[in-house]
Amino acid sequence: MSQVSMNKQGYLMLLDAIYFAGKRIGNISDDGIEWSGDDAQTIELWAAQVRNSPVLDIETRAATNEITGKLIELVPVNCVNIMGGKAAGDEWQMPASSIRVEGEVKILTGTGQTILLKRASLRASKIRGGLGGENTLGIEFGLKMLAPLDGSSPGSIKPTDPFITAAPTSLTFEKAGGSKTIDIEASGPFSVGAVPEGFSVEIVNGRVTVIAEDNNTGGERSGELKFVLESDPETEATVALSQPNA
Repeated sequence: MSQVSMNKQGYLMLLDAIYFAGKRIGNISDDGIEWSGDDAQTIELWAAQVRNSPVLDIETRAATNEITGKLIELVPVNCVNIMGGKAAGDEWQMPASSIRVEGEVKILTGTGQTILLKRASLRASKIRGGLGGENTLGIEFGLKMLAPLDGSSPGSIKPTDPFITAAPTSLTFEKAGGSKTIDIEASGPFSVGAVPEGFSVEIVNGRVTVIAEDNNTGGERSGELKFVLESDPETEATVALSQPNA
């Protein structure tokens, strides 16, 4: 993901990240995402006395907006977020039926803009592609823009402000240890501060896994993880860690 670059010319290009319902969709195929939809539907009203053009053009349905793409980073958590089913360790168990979920869409462009859709429907996703050629296997998905329930503007495009957030903001581990994930949303590359003793961190494509060792210290183990935005070190997110010894 590139650093935030404030583009004053109004050109939107390149894809840094896309989020749905607060969760980052994994790596997309190099075709990127496509903004499309259905054209508006109209009825033409003709008069007997006017034969060269309609007297009215009535819109019966407005044009729709839909964002489509192909997820190729098929780790279990990504597959569950976009298609449903269950994650069991490194295994993705496919869903018995398709899912339909609504949520906010956020797109970060490489030219320094944020596209926000307040309400969108995740349309039925499907596995498509191949093995052995350039047409990589992946999950094709569609996000159709819906009208907000409060009647407000359905979305916006604005310059990306530097930001970084972590969810959840606290983790508690069993005495025997284990691993838990943190979802990081950030406007650019980030680094991890000092890791508390007894814990370790793995980061793959913005998804953070915190690993706790068995707590045999005789007392409670705790500390904080800080995630710092590289382009703006003053911008950071903090996650509290705790692990009892009983």
